[in-house]
Parts: sequence; structure tokens; C-alpha cells
Amino acid sequence: MKRVVVADGRRVEYALVQSVRRSVLFQALPGTGIRVYAPRCMALRAVDAMVRERAGRLLEMQRQVEQRLEVDRRNHPVADGCPILVEGRRRTLRLREGARVRGALTEDEYRLTLPEPGADAAVRAAIRANLSRRALARIRERLAYYAPRIGPKRPGRVTIRDQKTRWGSCSGKGNLNFNWKLIMAPPECLDYVVIHELCHLYEFNHSPRFWALVAAQMPEYEAWKKWLKGHAEDLYL
Repeated sequence: MKRVVVADGRRVEYALVQSVRRSVLFQALPGTGIRVYAPRCMALRAVDAMVRERAGRLLEMQRQVEQRLEVDRRNHPVADGCPILVEGRRRTLRLREGARVRGALTEDEYRLTLPEPGADAAVRAAIRANLSRRALARIRERLAYYAPRIGPKRPGRVTIRDQKTRWGSCSGKGNLNFNWKLIMAPPECLDYVVIHELCHLYEFNHSPRFWALVAAQMPEYEAWKKWLKGHAEDLYL
């Protein structure tokens, strides 16, 4: 839900996400602006008041996020000939002009066709769209492989998202969300996140029992968990 407040003459737009959570969380995310997570029972005017009170801080958070985004984009260009990780392998990005977005992998190249190969924003959007489709296909394949090995439960809806702080998540209804950037990581990392979220169907926590379920499917899971934590910047786009 989009909301707008005015604080000291400044217009502050934010996206409100209401859920069963008990506290209020404020985030400034690149490309999506300010986001506020609040309890569903909380009055809208109360949320607006909290945003208004923190307006200066939130706008400064957003400015810093956008500034870091620009630095990251300079450090991670997406022009023809630039390196890009796909399925854990560093490949050369090759851009070609075409009527619709298509992508193809070779041993050493990621070939991308799109209508505007010279526009930075268009190239990034095309990469996200194409690799998201590849990620969904791979994740569905790995879910089908691991789910029966873990137990009788099957996941509900499976969604690919552009998550900023998570590699995956599992809802109370058994719906699974995955970060599309997992397709850029080594296949073992994708497998680890798939196993992780499937195990939440049985243990909706991170207890020793939960990690024992994960380890039963991937004894070396800690190595890939650490890889994701240490290489998150390499999977930036």
C-alpha cells in the first residue's frame, strides 16, 4: 500500500506492508524507496505519525542507499564484454539487439538479446527477467528432487523475487520465495537454499532439529552458507 505524509514541508512517500508482526520495521531499499512493515491491527494514522516523526532519518537513509547503489553500478557495469557470474561461473556478457529478451549460456559467455542493448537500466532489467526465468526452472527442478527425500510435505506456491536481504523464505502456509540471484551462485548454493526452505515445512525455526534436517540432505551445507554470505557482493545487479 502506497502512503504519503508531509513533514516539515517535505513529501515522504513510503510503501506500507501490514502483517501479523508485533513491531514496526523501517527500511530504505534501492530502487523501491522507503518501506514500512507494521502490525495489521495498527491504525494507518499511527503509522503515518511514526513515519512523519522519523522523516529526516528515513530520507537520509534513502539518500545513502541510492548513493551506494550508484557506486555499486559503477563497480559492476553491465556493458558488452563485462564479466558476470551465472551458475557460479564467471562468463563474458555479450549484448545483441533484438525484438525480445532472450538469453543463452555457453561455457564462457552469457549472450543476451534485448531491444535496447545500450541502455544500462534496460540491460539490468533484461538480465533480471531472463535469469529469473532460469532460476525458477532450476529451483522447481531441485524442489522436485529434494522434497520427497526430506518427507511427505510439498511446498505451496513457489515465487521468484528480487529480495534485498534474503536468499529464500517460507510462509506459514508453506509458500516458498527465492531470490533470483541464486542462479548466479554455484549450483550447490541454490541447492542449500532449496533444502533450507523445504526443511522449514517441518521445523518453522532454526533449532538444532532444523539444522539436523538440513545436514541430513547436505552435510557440507555450512560451506555453501558461508559462500553466500561472503560473496553477496559478487551477485549484485
